[in-house]
Amino acid sequence: PKGVDSDLLHIFYRNPEKNSYAAPSRPTAVLGAHVAHKGFQAGSCLGFGIGSLIMLVRGRRGLALLRGVTKVIAGTSSFGTAIGISMAVNKIQSIPQSEQQDGVEDRAFRIFHNRKQNRVDRFSYMGMGAGVVGGCFLLSLSPLAVLGGAGLGSVGAIAAHVAIPFDDDD
Repeated sequence: PKGVDSDLLHIFYRNPEKNSYAAPSRPTAVLGAHVAHKGFQAGSCLGFGIGSLIMLVRGRRGLALLRGVTKVIAGTSSFGTAIGISMAVNKIQSIPQSEQQDGVEDRAFRIFHNRKQNRVDRFSYMGMGAGVVGGCFLLSLSPLAVLGGAGLGSVGAIAAHVAIPFDDDD
């Protein structure tokens, strides 16, 4: 349809090179992916803090520290994702049926066109990919390594996003 960004690569996030304000083609998917990703990020950041503290108190250093933190992040990022999704479902169910679709479409549109949000998500996805590869090298090819590595990579990428200046006016 006209006014909808239906490019397959941009179902969830708008193309930053395009200067259009088209509505996302799948608003429920945009909102669901956003909430799950934010839950994963929050759980990963929490796990990094808790895991680092626990491993340092236990006297772990170097590679043992990194392995321990990665294992803690695997659990907290899963928990964060589950909490985020359940909160979103609860919130959507609490809205009157007549207002649900408009609310979802409005929130998805704002997420879809928020340049800073899109930037941190792109950083996070790249960090997650790098973290998965690193986690598999550190802990072997296991679900724990994949999930923990993705979480640790996400934390590093969020830190990079914060550290690298971004001009939202461009």
